[in-house]
Amino acid sequence: MNNSFKIEKSLYMMIALVAIIGFLFIIIRSDLILSHGYMKEEKKLSAPIENKEDLSGYKRSSFLLLEGDDQPELAKTLKNNLEKIGKNVTQQQIGEGSIITDHTDGIIIATEKIDELKDIQALLDYVKSGGNLFFAIRPSPGTALSALYQQIGIVEVGGFIETTGIELTEPMIGRANSMSFESEDIRNSSLALRVGKQATVYAKSTDDLPLLWSTKYGEGMFVFFNGTMFTDPSQGGLFIKGIQLMVPEFIYPVINAKVTALEGFPFPVPNGQHEGMTNEEMLRNIIWADLQRVEAKYDLNYTASYVSAFDMLTKKPGRDELAKMQENTVLYGRELLRMGGEIGVQGYHNAPLTEVSKSDTREQMEITAEQLEGALPGYHVSTYIPVDQNEPLIHLSLIHEVFPELKAVLANVEQPSMNDGVAVLPKQLNGFVDDPSLKWEAFNGLLMSGFISESLHLQSLLLEDEDIDRSLLQFETQQKELKNNFPWLRNQTISNVAKGVENHVNTVVYEEHTKNGITFHLNQIQEPAYFYFSSNRKVESTENCVVTTIGPNLYLVETNHLTFHIRLGE
Repeated sequence: MNNSFKIEKSLYMMIALVAIIGFLFIIIRSDLILSHGYMKEEKKLSAPIENKEDLSGYKRSSFLLLEGDDQPELAKTLKNNLEKIGKNVTQQQIGEGSIITDHTDGIIIATEKIDELKDIQALLDYVKSGGNLFFAIRPSPGTALSALYQQIGIVEVGGFIETTGIELTEPMIGRANSMSFESEDIRNSSLALRVGKQATVYAKSTDDLPLLWSTKYGEGMFVFFNGTMFTDPSQGGLFIKGIQLMVPEFIYPVINAKVTALEGFPFPVPNGQHEGMTNEEMLRNIIWADLQRVEAKYDLNYTASYVSAFDMLTKKPGRDELAKMQENTVLYGRELLRMGGEIGVQGYHNAPLTEVSKSDTREQMEITAEQLEGALPGYHVSTYIPVDQNEPLIHLSLIHEVFPELKAVLANVEQPSMNDGVAVLPKQLNGFVDDPSLKWEAFNGLLMSGFISESLHLQSLLLEDEDIDRSLLQFETQQKELKNNFPWLRNQTISNVAKGVENHVNTVVYEEHTKNGITFHLNQIQEPAYFYFSSNRKVESTENCVVTTIGPNLYLVETNHLTFHIRLGE
């Protein structure tokens, strides 16, 4: 009797448990979950806090850019890179008389034509007495280089050669002691040369030619980049490192975030089989299950970009296709939101954007908005991911009209920027592909703006020749490497990075130097704000900020204040 009673009681408990699970499943699929606080996002980017203090009396980092008529794009790129992070840049033609060095943190040479220098000895005296000089492009061989090469750390120099790949010979940022990016797509025109023992080499080509080094000269510093890649705005990581080497203390605003996009997801799964499963079973039970596991392990906060089920320039979907799309949007979309992610929208996935009219774009986006409202009632779209084409932002203002809560865009652009109040972020990594050139691009982004992005195209995994297990393993391996090397990076949804972009682009730092440290004053702030701060002196204490070591002589600063102080040792 007792045994029967226990069995009967256990049976009732099992039935109750199943009922509870079923009820929770119904709730998850219902509209009620969308009203929960953690499913809601901010309606719009809040206005920054502005500093009412007169900041003109404080120091602002300033540089003299010596340029020539041979490299106008290089000079433009370097000037833009520095001004974007709030630094002053004065431009001067390299052949114009005497070089005025007062009130500058250093001189940057952005031309090959150093033979046009009027007074080489004056330049040497400037560095010897405590100035800093950065060659941002390898100069042409000639009289000036012959007079300078020993002082800048070179012991033997020849002509131009083409180099490929990058190997970091000294740690720059993160926990990795050295990193290598071996790719034929990473190219420089360099001088064939050897450097002496007095030079500290930070980067070389993969065939062992020095690319970036610094050399003490008297009380000052020479920094030399033996390449030509800085013309590309997205290839400025070593330029920023050179500035950090040149200036004793250097600070600039960064985003401090990593985003992971699931492009074109959720989507109607095509008919077919893969590895003995239907495509639907493969997506649900293998691909999506593994992505959920990795997300939970590394707290990735995916951003999906829903795309309407058809290209309006070809055909509209049938009723069955539309129903399947709606079902997948409900199922995967609500699970993703529950995981802490967000749902954005994607543009046309077939037609070139430049060939799509505004009326067709508006109709496409209005249909997309209608479909999302049916699946996720009351959900506000904050993110847009254009297709991978030229001029990806061509219809951005129109899309913003259809989705007024839009805050951020992830697109094929070179650098983060603000576009009419919308944050625009660059695509970098492909999470399923181990590509050194893409990793190098992401590393540049990390050094320049404190931002890394990666995109996943789940549809591509359903191709018959795709090794799904290998692709998913590559994605997880990449998450492990990023977490181990750069543990301070915040994993964010794309729209949540908008404040960081606002800070990176519009915040200007003013400095008040004392014997024991620096007080920093900001013109504005979006809380929280992050900065990279480099210094040859040890950080001893802080006020109104938190400082984390993220590399040799490199720190991440977090603050919610317009004024903060860092005390430095001797």
